[in-house]
Amino acid sequence: MNALQNAFKTLTPMLIEPSKAKAYLDKIAGFPLPQKAGDDLEDMLEMVFGEKPEMAKSGRLAVIPIKGVIGNDLTELEKLMGGCDVDDIEEMIEDAERDPNIEVILFDFNSPGGTVTGVPELANRIFNCKKRTIGWTCSQSCSGSMWLMSQCDEVWVSGSSTVGSIGVYIPVLDESKAYAEEGYTLDLIKSGWAKGAGFPGTKMSPEQRKLFEEDVAETHTWFINHILRKRALAKVEDMQGQCWSGRKAAAKMLVTGIKDTLDDLLKFIGEDVYANLERQEPAVESTASYAADVSPEQGEKDDGVAPVSKGKKKKKKKDGDTEEVEDDEDETPEIPDESCPPVDTDNKQSR
Repeated sequence: MNALQNAFKTLTPMLIEPSKAKAYLDKIAGFPLPQKAGDDLEDMLEMVFGEKPEMAKSGRLAVIPIKGVIGNDLTELEKLMGGCDVDDIEEMIEDAERDPNIEVILFDFNSPGGTVTGVPELANRIFNCKKRTIGWTCSQSCSGSMWLMSQCDEVWVSGSSTVGSIGVYIPVLDESKAYAEEGYTLDLIKSGWAKGAGFPGTKMSPEQRKLFEEDVAETHTWFINHILRKRALAKVEDMQGQCWSGRKAAAKMLVTGIKDTLDDLLKFIGEDVYANLERQEPAVESTASYAADVSPEQGEKDDGVAPVSKGKKKKKKKDGDTEEVEDDEDETPEIPDESCPPVDTDNKQSR
């Protein structure tokens, strides 16, 4: 992912744990790209990184996935390799806000964080959303992802999930001693005392280091203030880069509370919301079993539904004469009723 790699190389503040960033970059570096582009590449990427998340709507609920390493202005390839573009998330929010049927926006998080650019602005967008917003994770929502999740009206997490990592860092590798031991001396010709700070092979001056420290501190303060405007009971000492289990995060008032499963959360939002999503799940088993009983003679297209006879007439010879005999209509095969019972829509919640 170019955005993440560039952040490491250009000494940019980071909103992702170093170990998780390295693991992600190593995974990408070890991925063998096929010789030919196109569907083969997309299929391979999907097998490794999963399907590209898309927004889903059901009744009065919109579900926006925020999954993978967060970045800004990502390429399509980066998105296929597990990147999450802040611009795409903002477009989904706008779509959900424009839809008059949508009353609740559920953000489904599974992200270790990412780069800083675009995250504070997207956090403001979620904070100012015109509709009820709910953040949820049953896996992880750390660093930049936590920044975004904290701006929802409600934040529900599973007890064993991982949240937090409210901190910022810049990795700087001081290679000056290694250069000296190899007999190299780097002479960096520059103009301006801050120019070239952190260049490989050089050692930072105290003034240069202070620049990076101030940059990190500013972003961290920004991060904390955004959380406190929604989670006023949280304590600053619990927002110093620590990762917490969902249970501990709830006890420290960093999230609203605990829900064991997504189904539990959906029922909490409203029984109609849960029922609508259940209705949308395809009844694969009944359809597949019916399709298996359809013989090839019933039609070339094996779509699980047998063609219906139109009751055509045919001529039959009898003692040299002909008479018209009407075939009996084939009975339309009975298709299992997969509809759900009516849903009580009076159980809606207002924001």
